[in-house]
Amino acid sequence: MQIVKVFNNNVVAIESNGQEHVVMGRGIAFQKRMGDVIDESRIEKIFTLESKESRERFIDFLDEMPQAEIETVKEIVKMAEAKLNKSLHDTIYVTLADHIHYALSRYAEGIVIRNPLVWEVKRFYGPEFTAGKEAVRLINDRHGVHLEEEEAVSIALHLVNASMSGVKGESLHIVTEMTKATQAIMTIITYHFQVELDEESHAYARFLTHLKFFVQRIVSKTKLKVGGDEELYEMVKSRYPLAFDCVEKIANLITGKYDYEVSKDERLYLMIHIENLMKQNRS
Repeated sequence: MQIVKVFNNNVVAIESNGQEHVVMGRGIAFQKRMGDVIDESRIEKIFTLESKESRERFIDFLDEMPQAEIETVKEIVKMAEAKLNKSLHDTIYVTLADHIHYALSRYAEGIVIRNPLVWEVKRFYGPEFTAGKEAVRLINDRHGVHLEEEEAVSIALHLVNASMSGVKGESLHIVTEMTKATQAIMTIITYHFQVELDEESHAYARFLTHLKFFVQRIVSKTKLKVGGDEELYEMVKSRYPLAFDCVEKIANLITGKYDYEVSKDERLYLMIHIENLMKQNRS
C-alpha cells in the first residue's frame, strides 16, 4: 500500500488495486511521505467510500479539520458501533465530521438551531439517541464546549442513516421523513383505537421494528416483492376488522402524502402487528 497523500501523522491516502482509499492509524504516517509504503500493522481503519463525491468530501475535511475533531469523530463512531452492536456505513465519517465541525462553529458564534424532531427521535430511535447523548458528552469534554442534549437528536439521525441497509450515500432526508411517517402512523393507531400505547411492551418493540423497515421502503420508493397469500389476507381482514380499518387509514395517508401504493402483503403484515399490539395493550 503506497502513500499518495499524507494528511497528518495518523491519516494518509493510499492507492491499492488501482483505487484510492483513506487509512487511519496512530503514527501510521510518522516520518513518511508520498511514495512510501505504510506499515500495515498500524492500520486501524480503511475507508472504502463508494462514491467519488463522498471520498473527495472526506479528503477535503481531512485537509481542513483540526486533528482533535478527527479524533472525536473516530471515537464517537467506535462508541456508537459498540452501543448499537452493529457496523455503521463508512459515510458516517463524512456526515458526522461535517456535522460536528459546524456544530462547534455555530457554538463559537452563539448560534443555536432547534431540532423539531426531539420527541419523535427519543421515542422511535432510543438506542441511537442514547449513543447521541454519549457523543454530545464526549464532544463537550474534548472541546471544552457545552452543546445541549438536543444536539444528540441530530447525531442520532446520522447514526440511523448510517445503519440503514443499502445506504450508499448521504440520505439524511430519508431518515427525517421516516421519523415523520412513523409518528403519523402511530398517531392514526392511537386515535383509531382510542388507546395509549404501552411503549415498554414487547409487541410495541416488534411493531416499531417492522414499521422502521416499512417507512424506509415508503420514503425511498422501494416496493416489497409481491406474491403473498390472498386467502390469508382475506381471512385476517375478516378476523380483525378494526385492525383492517386502521390499516386502510394508514394506507390512504401513505398514498396521499408519499404517492406510494401499500400492497396487500404490507397491509397484511400491518394488520397482524397492529392486532398483536392491541392484544398486548389490553392485557
